[in-house]
Amino acid sequence: MRSLSGCACRSARHALSSCAGKSGRRPVGGACRGALWPAAAAVALATVFAPSCGEAAGIDPSLIERRDAHIRREGPLVTSIEFVGNDTFGEGILLRYMNTCESTLLSPVHFDSRTLERDLDNLETFYAFQGFLDAEVRVEDTVLSPDSLRIGVLIGVREGPRWVVSEVTFEGNSALTAEELLDVVKVRPGTPLRSNRLAADRRLILDEYAARSYLDARVSQVVERDDAAKTAAVHYRIVEREPAVIGSIEVTGDDKTRQFVIEREFEFTVGEPFDFEKIGETQARLYRTGLFQSVWIEPAREDTGKGAKRLEVRVRERPSGRFDFTFGYAALDGIEVGAAIVNRNVQGQAIELGIEGTFSEYVRGTSVSVGDPWFTGRRVAANASGRYEWADERSYVAETVGAGFVLTKRFGDNLSLEGGYDLERTVVLEASEEVGEFGANYTSNVLSALTYDSRDDILNAKRGMLARVEVDFASSHLGGTNDFARYELEWRGYKKLTRGRVGALAFRLGWVKPQGDGADVPVNERYFAGGEGSVRGFDRNSLSPLDESGEPKGGRALVEARAEARFPVWKRLRAAVFVDAGQAFDDFTATKLTGLAVGAGTGLRYETRVGVIRFDAAIPISEKGSPKYYLGVGQAF
Repeated sequence: MRSLSGCACRSARHALSSCAGKSGRRPVGGACRGALWPAAAAVALATVFAPSCGEAAGIDPSLIERRDAHIRREGPLVTSIEFVGNDTFGEGILLRYMNTCESTLLSPVHFDSRTLERDLDNLETFYAFQGFLDAEVRVEDTVLSPDSLRIGVLIGVREGPRWVVSEVTFEGNSALTAEELLDVVKVRPGTPLRSNRLAADRRLILDEYAARSYLDARVSQVVERDDAAKTAAVHYRIVEREPAVIGSIEVTGDDKTRQFVIEREFEFTVGEPFDFEKIGETQARLYRTGLFQSVWIEPAREDTGKGAKRLEVRVRERPSGRFDFTFGYAALDGIEVGAAIVNRNVQGQAIELGIEGTFSEYVRGTSVSVGDPWFTGRRVAANASGRYEWADERSYVAETVGAGFVLTKRFGDNLSLEGGYDLERTVVLEASEEVGEFGANYTSNVLSALTYDSRDDILNAKRGMLARVEVDFASSHLGGTNDFARYELEWRGYKKLTRGRVGALAFRLGWVKPQGDGADVPVNERYFAGGEGSVRGFDRNSLSPLDESGEPKGGRALVEARAEARFPVWKRLRAAVFVDAGQAFDDFTATKLTGLAVGAGTGLRYETRVGVIRFDAAIPISEKGSPKYYLGVGQAF
């Protein structure tokens, strides 16, 4: 060990230059994280407060003795770590396997010889895993400052030759050819001998056999080394045994759910060979029912070695009852509250029964729905619903009573097709003459929709997309008074960016077209934009064509676009900035992007166990207006 001549200010400059030369270092699992600004602050502090170099510093010898006694207990601060001889791997990679790292102003690291010795062993193990079986790592030099407060470490690496795989052979394989097995393993002839991947290759071979129903296959691995040539040959011995079949199926944990509800989701039957793809699909289907917290499907352990195995299906049920509460506030619109009581497993048959209610100054309503995921014993979901609503939509007041029946067929995990019928009676209680006629109108509607949904969370999505196309036809021939066709397209996309940031986009297009000569669209079927669920920064339902008195009368076409960037602030607190745009137009031919109203703002989101609490503030930017404030539960979209 040798010492450097110099003083505190020189050591601080050395630490800064060392950090600047290795700004890419980010030790993983170590006690510190390198950064430039702490070192720069150290230079500034050392320049202002440190004594001058040499004897002119006038340091009290007794103070030095007390300081040295303290340092001997903790060790000097590590100011730099250098490597020599590391031709294959850079310093940034090697530092990931060390607990010893460079000190920063906020994260000091004291030198400890035992920790450094373990770090050297870790580095040699890393090199061995990469095929450098003869690699040696040791401390070449340490540089201690005159006051014994700082130390620099120089680590030398002697990599040696990198061992290479000369051949890979297989014995005892009949179900899989040698070429197929070579495609499975990662360590192949001509590649470096990575010992950590050899164990993984053995596991990959077993998985490949299990995928072909050979659950009891055994694989042993022998590595023959040639020290002179620095090569190794890898030999596999395989005992395949016979393919396994499903001898019986046992379901446990279904305390409330009836067994046929679980069995109808099975993709396999007794007597079939074990197919882990079908088992995985069955597990996913059981999770999608929403009835279970966990699902395990695996062969019984006591049947190891037997050709026919008992398949165990173990489930843990969720509580079937659920109570949901929603709350929202918007400036000028007041408070809106909602509640829902849902039982999703009535009589243990996976039938869902729900009752919902909403109350605010402008909207009051209730609905009842019943859903069956296996309508008439087929994998088609059915939902029947009834509803009542009183709504003050600014330009008119109406009461609506309706009922509907919808069938849904899923194709895979993300795609679904809907078809159904809906009958609705609306009574317009208050409206101007330009907006529409008083009295009742009936909408007898045949609906169809195609939906693709790959969102990771429907309430707080961070990745994936939702795309939905809906076409409805209302006709007087079906018992209604209204004749029109409605076309709607909705798309939402979510992208998880770096450091927890999330980008979200949403578009919605709508067009309602009257059918027949002289037919019109009643006011309750027209489009209105503006407000929390549409374009923030504008009053609810204020964006539409206006009548002669200047009141919104609704339009036959709708265009909406929304963009939001969400990013973390502190722990569960997140912030967002957003831009919304939208407008309702007289008809599809009158739509134009230059006519869109635009609002922008910022907000806060706090993620709780029951959902996201959201606060937004928005202002209109396409015209003059005052800020609007919104408070609610859940993301805006």
